[in-house]
Amino acid sequence: MTRAAAGSPVAAVPHRAPGRPRSVEADRAIVEAIVDLLVECGYRDLTVEGVAARAGVAKTTIYRRWPSKADMVVEGITACKKYCPVDDCSTGSVVCTLVSMLSAFSSSRVARMLTGLAVEMVHNEELARAVREGLLGPSREAVVSVLRRGVETGEIRPEADLQLVSDLLVGPLFFRMLFSGQPIDPGLAAETVALVLRGVSARPGAVGPG
Repeated sequence: MTRAAAGSPVAAVPHRAPGRPRSVEADRAIVEAIVDLLVECGYRDLTVEGVAARAGVAKTTIYRRWPSKADMVVEGITACKKYCPVDDCSTGSVVCTLVSMLSAFSSSRVARMLTGLAVEMVHNEELARAVREGLLGPSREAVVSVLRRGVETGEIRPEADLQLVSDLLVGPLFFRMLFSGQPIDPGLAAETVALVLRGVSARPGAVGPG
């Protein structure tokens, strides 16, 4: 054992793993850049070079974190749950809450991101899983929570398949975003909620915006 001049042992220097520790600031900047570019140009036109330039980091900084573009995008999607518009589901009428949530979703960054990811999801299962769990999952569960409240208050029939009802509520938004090209106007959410809830209402004729 090495000793100091006075004869007392010298404290051992802790072992340090090679390489510099990851920068939290760099991670945050990269994720923000991934999300911004997914919204602006979609998955196909997103590049490591573009993300590096937007984040203000070297390309090697990104390659040290993720070996491929797909891995990088998956990380970005997983980290951006904060962009999912999830309202407080415990108060307000079921109809008004659903209209508010669908309206917010249709104009959100998540919706714009999905238009660029939809085609790639068919060919990339890892990407598809990240989209479903990181983007769609939180929003869908929030909608289902509101529907459960409707069952508890007697507004929605207890035997209704709430997962299916949730799909029926958001389906028209996705169809317009991805296929028809028709505008998503302010009245679409209200009309969709009224039509879908009319089919599962426990009190026929009672569904309305009030």
